[in-house]
Amino acid sequence: MATDQLNVPENPAKGFNEYFRFKLGRDPPSDARNTLLVVTTLIVAVTFQAALNPPGGVWQDDKYSPATCTAVTSDSNCTIIRHAGTSVLYYRKKTGYEIFIFVNTLAFSAATNTILYLLLDSPYQTEVLLSIYSTNIAYGASVAAVQPPKTMKWGLIAVAFMLPYILRLFSNIIKRYK
Repeated sequence: MATDQLNVPENPAKGFNEYFRFKLGRDPPSDARNTLLVVTTLIVAVTFQAALNPPGGVWQDDKYSPATCTAVTSDSNCTIIRHAGTSVLYYRKKTGYEIFIFVNTLAFSAATNTILYLLLDSPYQTEVLLSIYSTNIAYGASVAAVQPPKTMKWGLIAVAFMLPYILRLFSNIIKRYK
């Protein structure tokens, strides 16, 4: 307690950022690890929710053409224009939706990747791996559920999912050969 009092800057407004940064000699690594786990868990929760309910929400009902139709049947000339439960943003701004899904998936994957590396070699490593991989699959299914049928760009989603893992792999390889 007394040492924390000594580290408080005279004018907290001037040294605010520096004071609250992680310092190896002052802060225990377990505190940094716990903080990272909390932050990444919040990022996973927010990005997963954003995938389920994208900006603009989802359509609440089906829309048919012509407007007098209520269902597509083999003997009618009705066609469905939009499906209930699909993203409003996709229909209004397809490119904006694709950018949102890519960036949201990238943030989700980076956060789950961080959790994975923070919890490696823990007593429950198998359970952690199972839950992270299951959450990743559930995220992909959620993204697929809110997109209109036959419009999923799996390549884009795969790149966003794999990029944090690939970057971590390259980082580890470079560190190994330095």
